[in-house]
Amino acid sequence: MTDRMKRILCLSVLLIFASSCHTPQLAASGNKPVLKIMTYNIRHGAPIHKSNDDIQLKGIAEAINAQKPDLVALQEVDSMTERAPVDEAKELATLTGMHYFFSKTINFQGGQYGDAILSRFQILSTQHVELPMPNSSGEARALGIVTVEPFHGVKINFAVTHLDLKKENRIAEINQIIQISKQSEHPFILAGDFNATPPSEEIKLLGSEFTFACSTNCPFTFPSDNPRVTIDYIVLNPAAVKIFSVESYKAILDIGASDHLPLMEYLLKK
Repeated sequence: MTDRMKRILCLSVLLIFASSCHTPQLAASGNKPVLKIMTYNIRHGAPIHKSNDDIQLKGIAEAINAQKPDLVALQEVDSMTERAPVDEAKELATLTGMHYFFSKTINFQGGQYGDAILSRFQILSTQHVELPMPNSSGEARALGIVTVEPFHGVKINFAVTHLDLKKENRIAEINQIIQISKQSEHPFILAGDFNATPPSEEIKLLGSEFTFACSTNCPFTFPSDNPRVTIDYIVLNPAAVKIFSVESYKAILDIGASDHLPLMEYLLKK
């Protein structure tokens, strides 16, 4: 082999290696790729038995990194507030090596408060939708959406939300989310803290459009030190169901970095 051929071979190997280092690789189950999704209400980084001002984002990042999700929906995220004078979405993206999108719901303590998405894939586009609030005594909520391409030629819309504590507002919010899902150009996956239990009217309404991984015996996600309530979910619209099947769906136990537990869903590409 000539010196020139050796140099070409070495360069080719280096280019292949560099490409593999910068392209997110999906996990696989058998011969099928797996898309790993997490939703996590992070209580702005304050552990369950700490004060609201005791911000420890490292614990949140460790909980995420331990599961190696491809997409993460985060709720109760601060950005440059008095209690958390840092852009938490950006910081968590740095700590996890992921891309991010922050979706503000309200102005708070001189900064902003809302939801966020972390993505192991390049974020192709983003959308922020303010949700309706017929009962003005509630708190403004929003839907944050990113478009990503987890498989070559297959794009999806991944959305995060944190529904209001007022039932009247939750129903209005869900109705709008359903319309957005029906109009979505790509398969639509929704994740977040819905503040409603599986038997509730709101969850049944959401089930008219979205498929849940469980209808009974759903993983408890709140409170994290003694989980006994299901209020966090990951759901798929009809277009997403055509592409994915659920391999597993579970809460990650013994995590006290927030007052919620992280919830994981593993989706097999059909």
